[in-house]
Amino acid sequence: MNINYKLYFKCVLDKLNFSFINNYSQADKNYNLLIQPSSVYYLNTHLRLSTLFYSTQLVDIFSYEVPSVNLSLPQGSLSTADTSLLVYNYHSLLTQDRFFVFTHSGSSYNSFSASRSTVQSIAELFSAANWLEREVSELSGISMSGKKDLRNLMLQYGDASTPFKKSFPTIGLREMFYNPIKDTIVQNPVTIQL
Repeated sequence: MNINYKLYFKCVLDKLNFSFINNYSQADKNYNLLIQPSSVYYLNTHLRLSTLFYSTQLVDIFSYEVPSVNLSLPQGSLSTADTSLLVYNYHSLLTQDRFFVFTHSGSSYNSFSASRSTVQSIAELFSAANWLEREVSELSGISMSGKKDLRNLMLQYGDASTPFKKSFPTIGLREMFYNPIKDTIVQNPVTIQL
């Protein structure tokens, strides 16, 4: 079965900004597409409902940070600007092809107050996206608009830190340990300072 996915993506994303990213390993089975964050929901609707992508499943959503340094900042300043790339990984069970959809979510932040960037949630299209979006939101600081379940998966409830960001502090403000006598978790200010 020989399907021209690039032609299909060109027709679907006709008036939108997108580009194909070259991949030299397994280039005949991987399709890498870079789109704007505003086009994520639109493209995922086509991936879900199009008969060409029948039996395509969402495998993973992950994010990684590509830091950029602002040279106009004073020396020693902690403020930086970053771009987090959000990657949607799809696998076609019928043709054994992989589709990687890249989108950026640029946000400016400093180490004390992070402004979260927003991407449209696709949890209503792919049920697997519910937990994956919660993980990306919690660990990378990318919030999903239209998301109904906003609970943390791994961090404490109410914790708004983003451990996968490059600006995450390596020394915490509080240390936690289990007190077996009282059967409670105790939080104290950090006693070891470097």
